[in-house]
Amino acid sequence: MGNVVDAQGRESVKTILVQNGKITNVHNGKVPLSLPDLILLELADNEVVFPGLINLHVHSEYNIFPLWQSPAVWSNRYQWRNNDQYTQEIKNFKEYIESKWIQDYLGFTKPIVQSYITEKDDHLTATSIAIAVSEVQKLHGVITELQAVAGGTTLVQQTIKLENNASLPSFIVRNTGDPAELGLPFTKKVFSVVDFVRPGPDFDAPGSPIHARDDTSAWPMMRHPSFTDFLTSLQEGNSRYYASIAHLAEGRAGYLQRGKPDGFSRREFTEFRKALSQLPNPEALKTAHLTLTHACGLDYSDPDTLDFLRDNHISIVWSPVSNLILYRDTIPVKALLDHGINVCLGSDWAPSGSKHVWDELKFARYFCDAVSLDVSSAQLLAMITQNPAAALGQIKAGAIQTGYNADFFILRKQSPDQSALTALQTQYDSAVRCTIVNGRVIYGDEDLFVNTLAVDYQRIPLEEGQAAAKKVVSINSSLNFDLAKGLAQVDALMLRYATETLRLPNLRRTRLLSADDHLYQVRIKLVKSYLAELLK
Repeated sequence: MGNVVDAQGRESVKTILVQNGKITNVHNGKVPLSLPDLILLELADNEVVFPGLINLHVHSEYNIFPLWQSPAVWSNRYQWRNNDQYTQEIKNFKEYIESKWIQDYLGFTKPIVQSYITEKDDHLTATSIAIAVSEVQKLHGVITELQAVAGGTTLVQQTIKLENNASLPSFIVRNTGDPAELGLPFTKKVFSVVDFVRPGPDFDAPGSPIHARDDTSAWPMMRHPSFTDFLTSLQEGNSRYYASIAHLAEGRAGYLQRGKPDGFSRREFTEFRKALSQLPNPEALKTAHLTLTHACGLDYSDPDTLDFLRDNHISIVWSPVSNLILYRDTIPVKALLDHGINVCLGSDWAPSGSKHVWDELKFARYFCDAVSLDVSSAQLLAMITQNPAAALGQIKAGAIQTGYNADFFILRKQSPDQSALTALQTQYDSAVRCTIVNGRVIYGDEDLFVNTLAVDYQRIPLEEGQAAAKKVVSINSSLNFDLAKGLAQVDALMLRYATETLRLPNLRRTRLLSADDHLYQVRIKLVKSYLAELLK
């Protein structure tokens, strides 16, 4: 019971009844209910309920990574992916996390393995190694998802593949890799794609900073197998994939840097449209629920481009923080909104993006004000609630309505008189009272768990910061997961790589809350300064 935020950001007192993970009724006002085993969560006057936030563009496996100091401003993503500094500090670091933790830290894995096998032998068998790999990856997965939950997020793009059979479990939040989490039949897959095309064949994009501003328009281009899979699904009436989320044309847009679009990114979209036009049934695109991530390289000054996106119900994910850090450019978001194109916000990844999608909204508000774009706060709220739900095919998420998933987060305003949208744009993530997924309070202030809920929980260690130390998380007991031990283990493993390989012993992963992360706050201020320079 309490103040509930609607699609326009307006507040009104409601009573929300949740049963079996679904919203079964929404009553006006405070309505007393008498039901067996009813748990009442009544909000204070300065608290509001938002629908759980949706992040359709996040590489969650990078959430624990340190901030990356990019050595250049790039033209497109293929350049920095081939940069030596990126390879060592990010790509190889990730490979170490995925494949080397087992061998490099048997002190962590052996007790886990021995708890699963009957014979306590000193040698790791193939089966026990597989168990250990799963456990270490679970460690990685839980911690990366926790950062999202701490920011009010309840649904994220497909998380890391945690098992060899390519199943994609959710530990704390929902993810698009599990159709059941979206209310879809198990046969309806959401296809997450890194690239539809790439430079090549037999061509490596130059990764040296001295080539960062090269003309890329003549680079050779090759189709990635993922694009063939997508086109096949279209030809089969979208039978393979219910929805698809694909990176396309991630590079300099020519919007903030007028007249300087990236040539290869511009051609990516041209080749994309050309391939679609050759299909026997191009109309199938209208029901493919396609979302393009970044899509900076499109020629948005061309009305035909905007018509194509709108008429084929193609959504765009906007990540202004990452765009500005890597390219000093981004999309003309107001032009898309004015043309009726569905726009969502995505946090991208920790090395050069936002902490979580809520922080991306706060920066988007700053960006729109700085560039004098008439984009309302309600429109920005929709980009992390209703719009991504629509992009996924109008799933029952992103709104507080009967029959929808019982996913919420409760935000503490500075005062009862402060509007909900102002609080959303100004409060730190320390102001999250709790996050609720599937009707279950899984994260929030410790007093809520002590005084209202009979739920097991674990405290977030003090080492995470003063704000995080006041929060707790309820992790399914079947996971047999110790958060404090897990965080200490991750830090030890990452410190080993940072010290021995990178020779950067002071390098640390990002903290769970932006409220506690001074380096992250400095980074966001720096991105704002980049924008100010571009607008001079």
